[in-house]
Amino acid sequence: MLNRSLKSHFSAIFLVFSFSLISLDLAAQTNAKKTMSENVPVLLVRANEAYVAKDYVAFRDTMKQIHKMRPNNGNYMYQLVIAHALLDEKRDAYDMMLRMQQQGLAYDFSKVDSTMNIRGTEVFDYVNDMMVMAAATVGESETVFTLPASVLLPETIAWDNSRQKFLIGTIATGSILAVGKDGQSTELLKADAENKMWSVLDILVDEPRKRLWVTSAATAGFIGLDPAEKGRSALFEYNLETLELIQSYPVPVDGRSHSLGSMVLSPNGDIYIADRILPIIFSKPANGKQLKVAVASREMVSMRGLAMQPDGNIMYVADRELGILVIDIAAKRAGKLKIPDNLNIGGIDGLYLWNNHLVIIQNGNKPQRVMRLELDATGTQVAQVRPLAVAQAEFDFPNYGVIVGEDIIYFANRQWGNNKGDLKPVTVLTTPLNSSRDLEKPDMQEYLKQRGEKLQAKQKQQ
Repeated sequence: MLNRSLKSHFSAIFLVFSFSLISLDLAAQTNAKKTMSENVPVLLVRANEAYVAKDYVAFRDTMKQIHKMRPNNGNYMYQLVIAHALLDEKRDAYDMMLRMQQQGLAYDFSKVDSTMNIRGTEVFDYVNDMMVMAAATVGESETVFTLPASVLLPETIAWDNSRQKFLIGTIATGSILAVGKDGQSTELLKADAENKMWSVLDILVDEPRKRLWVTSAATAGFIGLDPAEKGRSALFEYNLETLELIQSYPVPVDGRSHSLGSMVLSPNGDIYIADRILPIIFSKPANGKQLKVAVASREMVSMRGLAMQPDGNIMYVADRELGILVIDIAAKRAGKLKIPDNLNIGGIDGLYLWNNHLVIIQNGNKPQRVMRLELDATGTQVAQVRPLAVAQAEFDFPNYGVIVGEDIIYFANRQWGNNKGDLKPVTVLTTPLNSSRDLEKPDMQEYLKQRGEKLQAKQKQQ
């Protein structure tokens, strides 16, 4: 049971992070997001121009700005190391490399021509070797099944206990498939002129209320897209047993594009939904007849996974660029999840709660990984971190999953490209959540110990 004396904790977070929340003006939110989202692309163009012009001071300074705005983005950290290396700023380059290594990021700077200035030292070799090792496959995963090649752009997976099947939703055809553990599938629903669905982005099974909830959006990947509908999105309510469409709940018309994605269900039946385009969380109250804005944050950029404590008091929101937001629903207050310095929480798609642990699926940094984050008693701070599956052979942009019992079942790869023949079938993996064994190989531990002792001795001589 979580400690609910959170007022002082959240107040402190607000003073530090200046979050604005709950029923903010939509126009103000859109303008705020536009300002933030345009800054990074503009700065990236500026950084590229400086690099091409060999103005490495401007390149470094611009990458510093970008890193400050997107501190969890491993690629921007990588570029900053390059910038320091080009200017022969060894200390700054090593500091950034060390920070990346401590966060478990895996890059090999010895294979980059631009790092010649910082190579050939004990510090470089030591830190770079550790970063290379971070790319090693560790943890556990097993294949549950591989979807047929005909299943295009699967995006969400849920568990339907009543059918004893996985439900998989697709972007390309707006289909919902019932798939057994043997991989055999049956199409339950498909977007058509009658139900007026588009791409399926998330599925939520509410067995006690006999409801099947589906978020859908008119995305560019939807085969039957009517250009006039692009940017529209809605929540669909079906009878779980009969699959009869009960009602649809479109996003209120506001002249902006929306894409309703991940959902979470509160104990009283309220549904919260993350918008993938605007930094808004919509809600559909249990007895409500329309969607309403529940949360709007000026600071979030790209909302993905949602999770909620069993009592419904705290909700977690993953942002691919900025980390995890913690929302106290009753108090209408929020702040960033407090994390240890050695944890990078960028590039998260899937976010789930299990026994007061957040389970995250990260694909935006190297290595791609599934992690288990133990929360403290307040549910607002990470107390311990454990990798569950890192750099698995099947990983090629793992993104979303579902927790079934003591395991997480998830997509190991994502389909890319426009040519049907080039799309690799998607594999579904399972990883146990209750792993407690040390995932660092003994030979790696011994190697790092020896290199560390050697480096310390070298420093003492100097």
